[in-house]
Amino acid sequence: MKAIVIHGGAGRWEDKDLKEALEVMEESLKRGMEVLKGGRSSLDAVETAIKVMEDSPLFNAGLGSALTLDGKIEMDACVVVDEPRTIGAVIGVDGVKNPISLARLIAERTDHCIMHGEGAKRLAEVFGLEFSFLITERAKERLEKIKRKLLEGELEEKEFFRRTAELMRRYPELFTGTVGAVATDGKSVCAGTSTGGSHIKLYGRVGDTPIPGAGTWAERGVGASATGIGEGIIKVLLTKTLVDYVLRDGVSINEACKLAVQRTEYPAGAIALDIRGVHGCYHNTDKMPYGYANERGEFILRYSCKESS
Repeated sequence: MKAIVIHGGAGRWEDKDLKEALEVMEESLKRGMEVLKGGRSSLDAVETAIKVMEDSPLFNAGLGSALTLDGKIEMDACVVVDEPRTIGAVIGVDGVKNPISLARLIAERTDHCIMHGEGAKRLAEVFGLEFSFLITERAKERLEKIKRKLLEGELEEKEFFRRTAELMRRYPELFTGTVGAVATDGKSVCAGTSTGGSHIKLYGRVGDTPIPGAGTWAERGVGASATGIGEGIIKVLLTKTLVDYVLRDGVSINEACKLAVQRTEYPAGAIALDIRGVHGCYHNTDKMPYGYANERGEFILRYSCKESS
């Protein structure tokens, strides 16, 4: 069964942004399914779907990436294919229009699995990937809002990570937007995730997205992509844990999403898909827009996994 599932990030979304985000995600789903129906691979579908979301300022990925506290962009992305085993990830890169394409390039055109910063950026230049150095007004406004909260005493430097987590819980609308996709072409399963990172982060911080098994994983016909506070996702290796629940314990895809997210005390969400086209979705946040489509014509697009219709 050819199928794809996508997410637009767990958090609290403003109604206007959510409506526009779903329109972008509809296009993302359609393009991903077109790739699969055209006989191309699950990796092709994941890259195509995620690029659509990276090109929108509504998501914290690509064009809409969050800024570090000193106003810089550091983007991460990862792709994992179960068979043949393929892993590619990029950490802390700026200027590359579609980091998900760079992650794929690392997997397919180098002997490495993960590359960082300037080295990864040079690789993108060598292979002719498109560059964009635009910082959106939306990202600037969010950074200024966060700085105001810091000046109001919401965070103390001596307890950075605990205070950061508290701030994220109290103001989740500031931290939405990581994007992800999982697809199957009936032969393999590919998971991919792309992010601009946390809106409150020190320069050089690395989250869950580019860490295989944390934010992104695929194995033996099951793939998953996570979103949320990266530190919490890393601590429980959320996507590897999710896949293990299915493969080792025989848990359903949907229940595995729930159990894996419940392992972390931080805001988080996950999507998953198996080679049969069965998908799952769960989040402990207010919203996590997601969508699903398959070759039989089923097409789902919702504000939240919690919606019944």
